[in-house]
Amino acid sequence: MSEATGSHHALIGRQFPGGSYTLEPWRAWLLADALGADPWDEQPHPVMAWMAAVGGMGMTWDELFAWFDATADDGPMFGEHETTLHVPLKPAVTYRVSGKITSFDRKTGRRAGTFDVVGYELSLHDGQEHVATCWNSLVLPRRSPA
Repeated sequence: MSEATGSHHALIGRQFPGGSYTLEPWRAWLLADALGADPWDEQPHPVMAWMAAVGGMGMTWDELFAWFDATADDGPMFGEHETTLHVPLKPAVTYRVSGKITSFDRKTGRRAGTFDVVGYELSLHDGQEHVATCWNSLVLPRRSPA
């Protein structure tokens, strides 16, 4: 294991700064309309949970990439995603967002070369109520040494 890979493994459990995200009714309306759902439905579309989670994680994508010695120029990609709604989302509510890094794996593909897969989890809370959990992964391509 390289020194960089070891330091990246050490990031498992690292907490995001966190913050908050207000689920604005106009944004829920626009998202539903864009997704072909009923924009007049008072229940926000479940995709809003992910939007709220990343909108309130307390850092930029570039800052997250930097934790793993990567940049947007390296071509990071969205990997997997799973949202669990514990209770329905509500419009006009400000959710507290928290999260952490859950995994780090270095992989090598015959055609893809070396890449890292970073798992992270973000949670939405309304007061003491756990509203949603969004688990995601990022794929970070690594340049092969010359």
